[in-house]
Amino acid sequence: MSAQRLSGLIRPLTALLLILAVLLSCVPAPAEAPPVLNMKSSGQKVLDAKKRLQALNYLPKGNLNGRYTEAVFEAVKRFQSLNGLEVTGEVDGATWDVLFSDTAVREPWATMPPVAAPGPTPKPDWPERDTEGFLNGEGEYFYENDEEGLWIFLNASLQIVITRREDPDIPLVWFETEIIARPGENFRAAVSDPDHVWRGYRYPYEYAKEEGFVLAFSDDFFADRYTAERTVGIIIRNGRILSDKTHRQRGHQLPNLDMMAQYPDGSLKVYQCNEHTAQELLDMGAENVYSFGPILIRDGQIEEMLYDTYYRSLEPRQALGMIGPGHYLLMSFQGRRKDSVGTPLQRIAEMMKARGVTQALNLDGGNTMALIFRGRMLNKLATYKNKEFIRQVTSIIGIGHTLDQAE
Repeated sequence: MSAQRLSGLIRPLTALLLILAVLLSCVPAPAEAPPVLNMKSSGQKVLDAKKRLQALNYLPKGNLNGRYTEAVFEAVKRFQSLNGLEVTGEVDGATWDVLFSDTAVREPWATMPPVAAPGPTPKPDWPERDTEGFLNGEGEYFYENDEEGLWIFLNASLQIVITRREDPDIPLVWFETEIIARPGENFRAAVSDPDHVWRGYRYPYEYAKEEGFVLAFSDDFFADRYTAERTVGIIIRNGRILSDKTHRQRGHQLPNLDMMAQYPDGSLKVYQCNEHTAQELLDMGAENVYSFGPILIRDGQIEEMLYDTYYRSLEPRQALGMIGPGHYLLMSFQGRRKDSVGTPLQRIAEMMKARGVTQALNLDGGNTMALIFRGRMLNKLATYKNKEFIRQVTSIIGIGHTLDQAE
């Protein structure tokens, strides 16, 4: 056999061996099951089992060692119970095989305690509406009840219903804004000066009134990162790229610069910070891209990152979500106040998922968070360093237009 022909046979064989090596490296466990592991055991096999239990959410994140502790015993019992095994707390051969299988059942994340059930809401004197709930005819309808916490706007293409809720036991006050829009009635991004994003700071309610928005709310406050010379994230406003710099790797930080893209058909889609370039998103049809994060819900599933202790701080928060194209839910939580301490991100994600949200992103909160209806800010000011205030911004998100702005 010639050397050339031999070389031609060796190359595909080498490639096949490489593929097999990669596939074998993906197997999560040592092939050989150990003797029964129990409270008297220690060593590498115990460490292997603990790593796998941690990956399946039965043990908390953190450094591990080779000791079979009481926590491991309890974790194994929960694993055995959820996976239909005999519950002994010991890792025998059957438990080991299931533990390292592709069908091993994860332990569900612990959910937040439920908030108080909503009380009765006022019943407005509704105008004549069509079968989809929009105003039947020309004009616009407003309903504002500050005492009971209900604000409504209707016209022929847009429905906005804002409900204030509270749980005095936490204590927590928040606003749930449901938005239903017909095709062509989309969110609009307002930027004071796209050529100089650090210019034109003003209070968000002033900005909203100037733009004539029915509903407006704070966005990703990208100008703050720009002026502080920090990584801005991928920013697109009205079809124009304002920033294409983002994190190379996704991490635990606020903001982590995850993104929400808005498309002409009324759909919203969330992406990880490094998943697409600005130009790719533009080529995909994105009109606006907001970068703050983290992602709360993607394709109907809560982002697992939110269960990390890093995101459990109680803060004023605001998140935008899509139930379906043209149907949205905005959640705005007051915080840094005696009457409303704020909320962790996990609570927002769970509440939004319960309402049917399929895509959701955490927007800028803290003292940037603003919810504005007809030019008037509904949320109360948050306190920071013993001062109550709302930050001035250079951009906001809004929807609807009315000349009937509040005084």
